[in-house]
Amino acid sequence: MKRRLMRWRWAYRLVIPAAVVGAVPLAAAGQSTWIRANQIGYLPDDPKIALLSSEQPLEGEFTVGDFRGRIGPDQGAWGPFAHNYRLDFSDLRQPGRYVVQFGRVSSLPFSIADKVYTPALQHLLSFMHLQRCGDNPVTGKKCHAEDAIDVVTGQRRDLRGGWHDAGDRLKHMITTSYCVAALFLGDAKEEARYGADLLVRIHPDPDTIYVQIGDDRDHLPPNTLWHDDQSDYGWGPGGPRAAWPATGKPQGPKYLNESTGLASLAGRTAAALALAGNIEKAESLYRLAQKHPGCAMSVPVRAPYYYGESTFYDDLEWAATELYIATRKPAYLKQAVEYAHLAGESKWMGSLRHGHYEFFPYVNLAHWRLHPHADPETRQALAGYYRAGLQRVKELARKNPYRLGTPLVWCSTNDVVAAATQALLYERMTGDRQFRSLAAEARDWIFGRNPWGVSFVIGVPASGDAASKPHHLFWKLKKHLPVGGLVDGPVYKDINDSLKFSEFTGARLDRFQSEVGVYHDVFEDFSTNEPIIDGTVSLLLLLSLWQE
Repeated sequence: MKRRLMRWRWAYRLVIPAAVVGAVPLAAAGQSTWIRANQIGYLPDDPKIALLSSEQPLEGEFTVGDFRGRIGPDQGAWGPFAHNYRLDFSDLRQPGRYVVQFGRVSSLPFSIADKVYTPALQHLLSFMHLQRCGDNPVTGKKCHAEDAIDVVTGQRRDLRGGWHDAGDRLKHMITTSYCVAALFLGDAKEEARYGADLLVRIHPDPDTIYVQIGDDRDHLPPNTLWHDDQSDYGWGPGGPRAAWPATGKPQGPKYLNESTGLASLAGRTAAALALAGNIEKAESLYRLAQKHPGCAMSVPVRAPYYYGESTFYDDLEWAATELYIATRKPAYLKQAVEYAHLAGESKWMGSLRHGHYEFFPYVNLAHWRLHPHADPETRQALAGYYRAGLQRVKELARKNPYRLGTPLVWCSTNDVVAAATQALLYERMTGDRQFRSLAAEARDWIFGRNPWGVSFVIGVPASGDAASKPHHLFWKLKKHLPVGGLVDGPVYKDINDSLKFSEFTGARLDRFQSEVGVYHDVFEDFSTNEPIIDGTVSLLLLLSLWQE
């Protein structure tokens, strides 16, 4: 039986420029009814459904501006609430600023507008600026200028740049490769090129690709910001960091990962560099990926936790597709179609559990990218792969009033965003709108239409109730908020209990915890409240496509 794979997050995480966060509403003494809505808002033709949750049965009308509607049937108990009602005001399309009102209870304010997500997109991008390694435009200081030394050969390698993965200081190429590609597709080209520069350097010769720069030795004291990092990788405090080449086999000095090949990492990196226009490197990486099928995993050192990716045909498909788009060589198109059928459906969709980063990056963007270039039969198959996964998610979503159809595993927001993205891309590929509401409700979960009433994007919106005490060292050490970072999000209670290494401070969300899921807006909870670059970029891509 395959053991559970999880990424190690210890007591050190980081943050960005101070932002004024709006007053955070608490559960008032004696309050028994709450309304949850998307705190950012909606495009005029979006589905618009708020949740009215209560300790006792309710009936009557709700209002949104001049719009009036019945609260509808009781959806039953779920999570911390005994009664839940879905308030549908999709027919309201007039731009403006609104609240949902039921009796004396109201939602936080939100907007309806054509460009309602433009400010959020800017904040997501600003978080990536903060995460930059090397020349940081937020701090104005340099960090990790000596990256890195190959742990196998002892050779110095220039592996500066890229992004710190989350609140810690190491750099994962598993996530970096995806972020570069998704940023290009999300039209954030300047930021994409910053990461692409590092991807070129992690492949210094035809047989080498680095999977990781640094490791969990950076979690040892002292707590410092990136430019003061005194981690010792064997070459002195603050000296060069370890560069871990992917070997295609289980690796680690003490605990072994379960790597089986290089194709997941090399294929995804090839796709990213093809999008960057570096065809020579992309083709070299693609050859490396084809030569070594299987998955490259991050390397555990102090603790037995790592990114345990299990799929790679999607990455080979993506590489072949982007190379075809860039070069128009028929061989790449033929190979892309072959790999697409091997990749098939996203197998995690419809599951209640999966391993940590097991199916990264959760949505197969290659199917969407390949679709317009494929023959009619292949186009039909690609859409079918998307549709099958979405139907399974929809079946799960029907079982709860929030219509959440994705599992609350570690980094659950990644799954939520992926489902919404796949639904949106399916609609673009086919014109079939049957999953539009599923996509909207997943997106709305991120921005506060959840049992906790909290936006999982740090400090966004500033006037609402958003994550405000993240697991990030800039916050802990400088009270500097990393605005725009998407946090891991809620997890099942048993996962949170297994990852709890210190007592949590603050109790403002205690009323909303349940066996269904927990979320704590406190620094100590790294399993629900740490910002992640891959989730942030995934949300950026979703919102940029949604608002086009």
